[in-house]
Amino acid sequence: MKPSKYHNPALVEAEQEVLDQLYRGWLHYWNLESRADYHNGMVGARRFYDFDDMLSYDMFGNTVRGSFEEHFNSIFPYWNDGEMEFKDIEITAVAPDWAYSSMIQHTWGSAGGVPFDTAFRRTGIAHKNEKGEWKWVHEHLSFPTDMKTKQADFTASLDPLKATKLT
Repeated sequence: MKPSKYHNPALVEAEQEVLDQLYRGWLHYWNLESRADYHNGMVGARRFYDFDDMLSYDMFGNTVRGSFEEHFNSIFPYWNDGEMEFKDIEITAVAPDWAYSSMIQHTWGSAGGVPFDTAFRRTGIAHKNEKGEWKWVHEHLSFPTDMKTKQADFTASLDPLKATKLT
């Protein structure tokens, strides 16, 4: 994918921090730590999210600010028996302490004992707090939808030029 023209060379270090702390950290957590952390209340995952200020629009619905912890505690333990990888990840810092990202996230494994293999669009907004920790404050997870059939594409490979017509 062609890089965004909005990358600021002065903010390359911030973009690398987001990649290392959040995205590589989250992949390591999800793929290697989360199943053991499940029995510990998934406290390890808290290093990635600003739970108090988090706003989430995902494929399960919209979670308003102040409600993310309840959503997290109900969803993540159910889905944590899986693996994850990112495709076409791009991180763009807009300030030394703010960045956004976009990608296709591929997740597979089992949820509540039911096998799954899905890919979806993920957009995130991250903030670097006073302790120097990058945390997500907003995320949007979604599947493309064929407007004619009203069916979601769980592989995130739908051609947008063919899926926009209602008839």
